[in-house]
Amino acid sequence: MNKSMHEDIILLLGGNGFIGSNVVDFILKDKEFSCCKFVVLSRRIIEKQFDNIEYVTGDYSDINLLTSLFSKWNFTKVFHFATSTTPLTSGSNILCDINGNLIATIGLLDIMKDFGCNSIMYLSSGGAVYGEKNLNKISENEICDPVSSYGVVKLTIENYIRLYKKQYDIDFLILRVSNPFGKFHTSEKQGVINIAIRRALRGEPIEVWGDGTQSKDYLFVDDLVEIIFQLIKNKIVNKTINVGSGKTYQLNTILGIIKKYLPDLVINYVDSKNTDVKDFCLDTSLMHSLVQHNFTQFEDAIQKTILFENEKNN
Repeated sequence: MNKSMHEDIILLLGGNGFIGSNVVDFILKDKEFSCCKFVVLSRRIIEKQFDNIEYVTGDYSDINLLTSLFSKWNFTKVFHFATSTTPLTSGSNILCDINGNLIATIGLLDIMKDFGCNSIMYLSSGGAVYGEKNLNKISENEICDPVSSYGVVKLTIENYIRLYKKQYDIDFLILRVSNPFGKFHTSEKQGVINIAIRRALRGEPIEVWGDGTQSKDYLFVDDLVEIIFQLIKNKIVNKTINVGSGKTYQLNTILGIIKKYLPDLVINYVDSKNTDVKDFCLDTSLMHSLVQHNFTQFEDAIQKTILFENEKNN
């Protein structure tokens, strides 16, 4: 077993994805986490290495790979930010969604139990697990009624994580995140703000499901990462927490803001998808009772996202 002098040795799954990349960026800038070792498991080959961050290529559903990593490193925590589907794609192959996400996570929990790693942070979904609620604010106590396999699997993973706490005393932090946007976003399937900006910069139209009047809770990724690390610093455990702005923005309003800076944006309205939760706003009172955070002004966050996408596009 690796006799590291690091205070915490953390396995980061999905560390090369959108939110994971922002977490890595934060770790590299925040001296407080320089005493922690992060092992990032990524499906893509990453050449870069840092003093306290090591990249490993592979998939967390590979039990042999996980076993070898847990044998090498004395992991104290797992940050589980990995997912292989979106609400739209999850329904096209539900077995694949279950195997790639649910079964893989249960395999991970079993290995954590076997190796005595007793802390997991899981990024769930603030929209997909609740489904259509027709409420002004959705609290963590609401009954969940997902409308996609993605939401069903996320919710089931949450339930298993809570079960492993009851049975094996593995501490957890489940974050039900709203719609994040900002730097390091790459998906062409999920994340309408980044996608709209990218399409406008390329001179391509954006496809909007429905009439654009749907209102959702959107969260600038810089704010999300700050909140994640405040929760870690405050040693918050064994809670399921909504993480969002607590405000809703109509999609047409957002596209109007983008159009102000990128006038060439072309919008095509198409039929809405039954896997898409159309309207939701998270009740973030629990989050606010645990962390203090001043959110980035929404239009400033859009401008910063345009700047990132523009630099990436050139």
